Amino acid sequence: MEWKIKLEASTGLGEATTYEVGVLRRDLGDLTSDSVGLSLAEAKALLAELQQRIVQTQIDEYIVCARVCKDCMKLRPLRDQRTRTLQTLFGTVRVAAPRVRVCSCLDTLGMGDLSFSPLASVLPDRCTGELRLLHADLGARHSFREAARLLKTFVPCSPPNHVSVRNRLHRVANAIEGGEAAPTLTPTEAGHRRTDDAEIVVMIDGAHIRAVPGHQSRRLDVTVGKVETAGRPPRRFALAPMGAEQPAQAIRAALIEQGWRLGRPVTVISDGEPALPNLVCAAKGGPVSHILDWWHISMRVRHIEQALAGIYALRPTYPAGLDYVSTDVERLGHLIWNGYAAEAGEALWALTHLASEAIYLNGEHIGPAVRRFLLHCQELRAYLANNESALIDFGTRYRAGQPISSSRAEGMVDEIANTRMAKRQRMRWSRRGAHRVATVRAAALNGRLEGWVSTRPAA
Repeated sequence: MEWKIKLEASTGLGEATTYEVGVLRRDLGDLTSDSVGLSLAEAKALLAELQQRIVQTQIDEYIVCARVCKDCMKLRPLRDQRTRTLQTLFGTVRVAAPRVRVCSCLDTLGMGDLSFSPLASVLPDRCTGELRLLHADLGARHSFREAARLLKTFVPCSPPNHVSVRNRLHRVANAIEGGEAAPTLTPTEAGHRRTDDAEIVVMIDGAHIRAVPGHQSRRLDVTVGKVETAGRPPRRFALAPMGAEQPAQAIRAALIEQGWRLGRPVTVISDGEPALPNLVCAAKGGPVSHILDWWHISMRVRHIEQALAGIYALRPTYPAGLDYVSTDVERLGHLIWNGYAAEAGEALWALTHLASEAIYLNGEHIGPAVRRFLLHCQELRAYLANNESALIDFGTRYRAGQPISSSRAEGMVDEIANTRMAKRQRMRWSRRGAHRVATVRAAALNGRLEGWVSTRPAA
């Protein structure tokens, strides 16, 4: 059996041209599972030929229309004939790209050698927007080589080169940064202070990735986060502060998209790293309300409880003093949860003395376990003291349905930093490279990548 695939191109004037795209042949007497329908290789070949015919016809018609002067409606002459290689998702096409002379009605200076290329403004990257989008999207989700391999496997795009994937991702990242740098607050909005009932919460966290040799440190920091407010879908952001020209720019763009205006308060939830809320302060242009992440507090309390259980597992001879320690340890989480962080600090101070006496009463065999317990107590006490201004009544805020943890931002660390740039991937990053990949990946997760690629073609 034989199938002929034909393409018919019709113009607005009623003219029609038929092209033969391909022919398929099958022996129906020897049908197997491999011969049913189109194979991947046949589909790729048909798509490549179909794309070749469509693009060539489309470009030819566009050039004819572009030669018509919009002022005098005369046909502008051609200066020369040349071709241009155009990369598309379904193959590389060589098309005619002549230069057209400027019409005499516009050549007021009498310079008859002025000319322009109609395709230069339409396809400046010699690449379709869809292919650029796919390169950026796959490059933000997989390694550049793996993205090129996937494209080579399923579509007849050419060339499936990892360098092309990287370069186009970088150009898309530059387009996103350029759009986020543009002012989005109107003079009226910027000149008047506004307050809204809905709280804007920025949950922010950081991750470490390996840096390429030659940097001052072996690791780079990647900052990720999520901006949430009632009535709007969350907005993700990601950046490498050392690779960004304006690190606060992405956070400010996310805040503005979530409805932030001058005068509206912003709440930041972080793990206590000072640089994280400072980034949001720079983006907001003023102070923010900082809340210490409850999960990091609870984990430190849990470490103390586990260390105390380790002491009891050694079966001390005189556990009476440890019973007082156990009572105070049980109170730690409740005190911090209900906003009594100062009392929790005093309890931790008392715990160090009570636990030290256990070594004197029971002997040195429990010394390592007790010292481990004391170390965890000192770490929690220092953690609470360093973040005293970020400690609140977590119970009241939780019962009001407001977030008290940056867990959603920590999930972003896995989605952006760990999955793409850190865990199980033996790769090293430059500052700008890490920043651009993080920027594009955040845009892809926000569902905003297609808009940047289609409306802002890379130069």
